[in-house]
Amino acid sequence: MTSIKGNKDSDEAGFKRLVELEAEYRTQRSAEQLHAIASFPRLFDDFPYPVLISAAILKLADYYRQSNNIQRHAILQVIKKSQPHLKSISNVDETIKRITPVLKSNDQLARAITLRVFGCMATIAYDRIDVYHNVIHSLDSSEAMEVSAAIYAADRMCAHSQRFCAIISGKLAFMVRDAKTPLPMKRRLIRIFGHMFEDIALARLARKTCLDILDMNQDGEYTVAILRTLTRLASHSLVDVNQQVCLLLEMAQTHPLQGIRRVSLICLGSLAQKQIDFSPDQIKAIFEIATTSTDEKSTLRAICTLHNIFRFTSVMPLIYSNMESGSKTMAEFVQLSMQVLRRFTGSSQPSTSSLATSITTTHLILLECYSLLSIVLSNFRDLELDLAEEGSNTEVGSLYGDSVREATQSMSQFLDGIWTRLRTGTAAAELKTQSKTVLWLLVTLTLEEGSGVEALLTTLLNWISQHREQAPLLGKALLQLAQQQPSSVHTQLETLMSMLGDLVESPMTEVFIVIFRTILEALVLNRSKMDMAAREAFETQISGILERFGAVDISEKPTRNHWELYQLATFSLQAGWPSLAVLAMRNLEKPVQSAPFALWLANVQTVALIESSLQAMVNQEGADDSVDLYLKQQMYAKVVASLEEIEAYQFDRTFQLKLCSLRREFLEACQLTVTYLGLLSASLSTHRLSVSQSLHDLNANGGTSSDHAQVSQSRIAAFSSAGDEAVLYKCASSLNRLAHDYTVLRTFVTSRPSSTHSKDTPRGSNQQSDTAMEVQQTLCLVLAFAIQRVAKSLARLSSGKVAAEPKKQTNDEDSEMRESGQTPTSSGSIKTDEEDVFDIDPLLIPLLGKLDQVIANGSELTKMVIEGEETARPKTFVEVFRSSSGSTLQYLCENLQGQSDHEEEALNQLDRGISIAQQLLSRYIAFPIWIPQEFFVSRHPSRKEPSSINATNQFGFSI
Repeated sequence: MTSIKGNKDSDEAGFKRLVELEAEYRTQRSAEQLHAIASFPRLFDDFPYPVLISAAILKLADYYRQSNNIQRHAILQVIKKSQPHLKSISNVDETIKRITPVLKSNDQLARAITLRVFGCMATIAYDRIDVYHNVIHSLDSSEAMEVSAAIYAADRMCAHSQRFCAIISGKLAFMVRDAKTPLPMKRRLIRIFGHMFEDIALARLARKTCLDILDMNQDGEYTVAILRTLTRLASHSLVDVNQQVCLLLEMAQTHPLQGIRRVSLICLGSLAQKQIDFSPDQIKAIFEIATTSTDEKSTLRAICTLHNIFRFTSVMPLIYSNMESGSKTMAEFVQLSMQVLRRFTGSSQPSTSSLATSITTTHLILLECYSLLSIVLSNFRDLELDLAEEGSNTEVGSLYGDSVREATQSMSQFLDGIWTRLRTGTAAAELKTQSKTVLWLLVTLTLEEGSGVEALLTTLLNWISQHREQAPLLGKALLQLAQQQPSSVHTQLETLMSMLGDLVESPMTEVFIVIFRTILEALVLNRSKMDMAAREAFETQISGILERFGAVDISEKPTRNHWELYQLATFSLQAGWPSLAVLAMRNLEKPVQSAPFALWLANVQTVALIESSLQAMVNQEGADDSVDLYLKQQMYAKVVASLEEIEAYQFDRTFQLKLCSLRREFLEACQLTVTYLGLLSASLSTHRLSVSQSLHDLNANGGTSSDHAQVSQSRIAAFSSAGDEAVLYKCASSLNRLAHDYTVLRTFVTSRPSSTHSKDTPRGSNQQSDTAMEVQQTLCLVLAFAIQRVAKSLARLSSGKVAAEPKKQTNDEDSEMRESGQTPTSSGSIKTDEEDVFDIDPLLIPLLGKLDQVIANGSELTKMVIEGEETARPKTFVEVFRSSSGSTLQYLCENLQGQSDHEEEALNQLDRGISIAQQLLSRYIAFPIWIPQEFFVSRHPSRKEPSSINATNQFGFSI
């Protein structure tokens, strides 16, 4: 009811405003009448209701019929500005009837304005036969003004009605062939043919007409209009596309006018943007233009066209169809691209003098050439890798590596020249955008090639010291290198730490933050290799730098850069360094005046303290029942309660609440598992002592082998019961459930498009959040898998399927087993496919599928969990973690079988399984998890989009 009442009030307000405008128009004063007419677009925007718009348009139609040409022109402007509202008109016929009589006026200006009104109303009048007739009739007028208006109306009508295109096509063909038609008018008429693409027959008729008149006149603008019309027809109708490409290529190569050659290349580029395919021979022809043309602008257009071809079309699948010949074709494309680069840099090692100038065509050519090379070289590399996998000999030598090194060297000198010019303050502002583009291409090409990363790293560090004003941009490039190649950046750790210390007093805090993040990324793969002394020394050094950066006073309270310190803390948590986050957030909540923000800062600091204390619990000997996670669980419970309190201030913390709850439940499941495994291990030791003592007593009393077996079986029954494995299965089930809960959170993050983030949200935050939760999910899955295998071993003991003595089997029995698909084991037990079946969580299947790709090298479990396989040589933390998870699963499958039928071996397998599970728990409890970027995204119900709390000072820090 409230909504209906609101709409009714708006309608009344709109009609009230319409009445006011009508009253203003009736004053008979020209200025007020024009003001009333000019106010109609605002009326339509404020009250976009069909009834009101229809009534207002009828009023305007009445005014149009009765007014003078000045007011008619004003009404024409109203209709132009009101295009989005025209489709709301319900009485189109009546509107046109009230306007049409003006076409019978003796005033040519009035008729011309009326025709333009019909053109502006083409979206609603495109199916009116009477309008068609009036427009076509006006094309025969002797008045140039009226004919021009009729051409405008015909153009607009054809854009909306293929029926009108069919009707007027003959008339247009006659007029463009008529020698009496002026050339400017012919150019406008030719453009109308570009709308005739929905019907194939009509499109071919339009194309034939344009081709017939192409050679009738040598006027440049006339030819340009024809070429653009033919290109539009081909790109939309897909009729005679190859013929159009050939025509444009011929014009680009042979036409005497430079302008026509450039337009032909532009048209080829527009066809490429429409994903029209080009053959390799056609691409080579365009390369030939780029390498041989004496006109720099034509060369620029040719390179832009090539860039569009490789970017938008499916030329690569065509080349890949025959990989060996395709490799030679791509090698030729690379060589031709390098020829263009050398041509416009003077040599293979371009000088900076030619670049340190204002923006010229040469600058633009180099920019497009760099973009083209980044695509061509990337595709060439992929093709070469595919051929190498098939064992084919490509016979191209080191073309890829040499081309990349030459291109990156040219880019480096290009950037150095631009930044030198920018430092003098005499270069154009556009050079900043150019430098950003080229730097991104330089980093991308270097990372793909691989061998020049360390050289580029050294160059970036030198540039930061030489071009301080470009430090923010260079810092981001440095961070990208660290994220993709952390091991290479780690070699410059001392330089980065020195640079971080030098930036403490710098006003460019953004650069300080980027260098700090780069250091974290560089250490992500080497942190596990740092001993305790090295880690403490590193954290002590960082602590001193942060104290100077925040200007910490005698009360240990930061006096400046509060927001930057908070950003450093969040980035530390996202990189798995909670101890650094604790250092950065020390007493940081004190300057905050707002209660919800102070609570949030306290919660972030608490999370950092919890994770930091967990990482300090690394026990190389494995977890035992002395591990106490109860305090950490309680601290997470307090964080959850505090987040619920923050939600009372209208801040959405749903994701944060769920994430902290899952982390608390993970610690709870780990605590239960650690405690029970400790009890089980102690019980197993006691059992072994008891059995040993009983057998000793039995031997002393002259017991037989059957007495030994009876004693062992009774002890096993006393040692294990059905309830024991039930506890372990419960722990595994809890961990599997947590893994599925992480799937819900991952879906929540990845299902949101990037556009829902604010403009200040860091790029790649969705990917970082998904990866962070994938790590925590995998920890749950692998732990559950290990615990299930231990429970299986224990269940076998409880079921009484083990014997006191191993069963001896003959060679004949071995042969029969092999024939039946069974495998005789060294211990005498039989490993069949049925017995090896175990319950696994579906989420583990992707990891299990990678087992064939991971080669177990016999290394210690603790190394596999953190460091990964050396043979795989992964580059990033994610690759290392996935590789190590696969290795860990392989290790568990090989060492936690639990299928022995012999009592002593079954007990040994159980003991080994408990030990492995304890080691795994110890490592995973202290595993350096990432906190998702989504954790630091703030949402408010009154805002349509979330905002990153890493972007601006939302906390209002005050001292």
